Amino acid sequence: MVIFTIKGNTLTLAGGLIDTGFGRLTANGEWVNGAGEQRTSLKGQLKGNKLDAASNYFGITTPIRGSSFDLDYDLHWRDQPWKPDEASLNGILKTRLGKGEIADLSTGHAGQLLRLLSFDALLRKLRFDFNDTFSEGFYFDSIRSTAWIKDGVLHTDDTLVDGLEADIAMKGSVNLVRRELDMEAVVAPEISATVGVAAAFAVNPIVGAAVVCRQ
Repeated sequence: MVIFTIKGNTLTLAGGLIDTGFGRLTANGEWVNGAGEQRTSLKGQLKGNKLDAASNYFGITTPIRGSSFDLDYDLHWRDQPWKPDEASLNGILKTRLGKGEIADLSTGHAGQLLRLLSFDALLRKLRFDFNDTFSEGFYFDSIRSTAWIKDGVLHTDDTLVDGLEADIAMKGSVNLVRRELDMEAVVAPEISATVGVAAAFAVNPIVGAAVVCRQ
C-alpha cells in the first residue's frame, strides 16, 4: 500500500511500488521543498529476472542479456525527485547480477553506462589477445558490486565479474558529472596451463585504467 504524507514542507513516501512484469521497483523516501533549497531521499530495491527485458520495456538498450538483477539503493540529492542532480548525488548502490552475457558493445547505442566503464575497451583488448575465447561475447555466472557515491563521484573497490572464460576484479571511481573514469581492473583468464599466458597490458578508457591480465 502506497502512503503519501505531508508535514510542513516535507512529502514522505512509504510503500512505493512499480511492477512492470519484467522488473519490480520499491521505494521509500522524502522530498523537502524548502525555501531556496530542495532535497530528495529515496531508498529501495530494484529486481527482476531478465535485465535486458526490463530495460527494453522502458526503451533502454543494454548489452547485458539474460541476467537476473537485484539492486539495493539509498540515494540523496539536492533537487526535486524527478530531477536528480548528479553534482549533489550521494548514496550507496549494491548490485547483484545472475548468469548472463555481455554482448558486443561496439555498435549502436547499447551499453552507454558500460561504455563509460570501458567494458568495450576491455573486451576489445581481451579479444585481441584471446580471440578464440571472447569472439562470441563475454559470458558470466555473476556480477557483484558495492558502490558509494559522494558529490557525484561513484567509488567502488569490490566489483567482481565471475566469468566463464575469465574473472574480472575492478576498483576505482567514475565522475558522473564530467563523465570521467579512473578505474583499475585485474583480469584472470581461464586458460589451459599449456598455453602459458602471463602478460600485462594497458587499456585507454576515458581518463585511464591500468589493466593487468594474468593467467
